[in-house]
Amino acid sequence: MGLRFRKTISLLPGVRLNISKSGIGVSAGVPGLRGSINTSGRMTGTVGIPGTGVSYVKTKTIGKKSKKSASSSKDPDKKALSEKSAATEKKSERKELSSGKQHRSVQIDANTLKSIHNASDEKIDWKKISESESAESVGYDADTWEYLRTAAPGVLNGDIDTYLQVISDVNPLDDLLNYGSDFQFGTDNPSKMEVEFVINEDALENARQSLTDREYNSLLQDFVCSMALRIARDVFALLPVSETIVHVVLSEATVFSVEFDCATLNKINFSYIDPSNTATKFRNNMNFDLKNGFSPVNRL
Repeated sequence: MGLRFRKTISLLPGVRLNISKSGIGVSAGVPGLRGSINTSGRMTGTVGIPGTGVSYVKTKTIGKKSKKSASSSKDPDKKALSEKSAATEKKSERKELSSGKQHRSVQIDANTLKSIHNASDEKIDWKKISESESAESVGYDADTWEYLRTAAPGVLNGDIDTYLQVISDVNPLDDLLNYGSDFQFGTDNPSKMEVEFVINEDALENARQSLTDREYNSLLQDFVCSMALRIARDVFALLPVSETIVHVVLSEATVFSVEFDCATLNKINFSYIDPSNTATKFRNNMNFDLKNGFSPVNRL
């Protein structure tokens, strides 16, 4: 799936400190023009036309930096998490390769495309897990309970590094690979998570061929909104955040940017909703009409 992570801290208007698993970098710029450099020595420059999705990106490496071993962490909880992650790394890589092949060939019916929001992951009660004395008492197998117990202190303390480690290990969106790819998670606030994903247009090909343009655009809007709702539900189930912002990318442009709050989302009966009507009741940027479909928008 190609998970990516970032922790962003605003320093000055137009200047941000970006912290990711590959290093620390500073990015600066204005809409349409941005540059970044990180500690791995990768420098990126982006020039684009705001609101069009058209951009040019140039990347170069200005030096090499040796990797720091995860086992050198002084924090025993984070060290245990890193060791747990390393033990399953090869298995995850094999799963990702297999999922990537499936992603390219899948065809999905229209009813499924607009009802993705109906299901979600089971909510993790981190406080209950942290206080539990056995796996049986909270309904988990021994390995899962041990992992969650190790992660619980960091999660409950709002440690963003632990958030990103848990996302990497649990991989909450792996069952959405048929619908989207290149999921990116980022935050600089322990009460908020930001998720970007790219729509898998191949999954829509059957529907495109059998529907009129207006019918297809209507389905596409429901699909986009259904995906956004599902992602928010899964994030709220995994982490104790109160807000989730979802950015949907279609044909290399952001077409939907929406902010969900957990309290409101939890009150919704998802079995009886229209995904487009429901998602657009939250604060959002969307430019859509049945004739032309989606147009690029600015992110929240």
